[in-house]
Amino acid sequence: MKRVLGAILFVAYSIIAITVTILLLSYNDYNISEVGDYTVYIANNDLLEPDYEKGSILIIEKASDKNVKIGDEIFLYQVINSQEFEIVTRTLVGKVQQGRHIVYEVEGGETYSNDYFIGKTDDTSVIGSPWGTILSILESKWGYLFCIVIVSLLLFLQEVFDLIIEIKYGSKAKSGKVAPKGTKTSTTTTAKKA
Repeated sequence: MKRVLGAILFVAYSIIAITVTILLLSYNDYNISEVGDYTVYIANNDLLEPDYEKGSILIIEKASDKNVKIGDEIFLYQVINSQEFEIVTRTLVGKVQQGRHIVYEVEGGETYSNDYFIGKTDDTSVIGSPWGTILSILESKWGYLFCIVIVSLLLFLQEVFDLIIEIKYGSKAKSGKVAPKGTKTSTTTTAKKA
């Protein structure tokens, strides 16, 4: 039972560690994870409330420009300065082709290039609070270090230790049937008698 529980915990930990690592390695220019056609955003402030609760994970599917229609609610990157940005939702009121780019006109008179377009709110899956808070802790420098790197290192060292014990004492060491050095085992005594 103990081995089964340990195996289940190890598999669960491995899935979490691999998922967090993939999310960190797939950051875009705005430090948001983009995996394939999906953007994974943690609502870490109240800008998107009341529609999206703080601490939620939003999985936003990328939509092509052709599929965005007037009146759609869309997610956009709103750049504050070169280091800061926010993700906002706006209602599309117009689209204008300018060379190779499409400019989205949204309510309130703002305009955004299609480079800042993330996806439609209709194509968004939401994982509720507190999972976003947990994921943001795991994606932080210290959270990743303590929860992923150090735990993985300890698990690796445990496996190395088990391998050394196996090589040094053989398979009997794990079952606890190792005879101390200098004592004779029953198989040795029986072999000498024959």
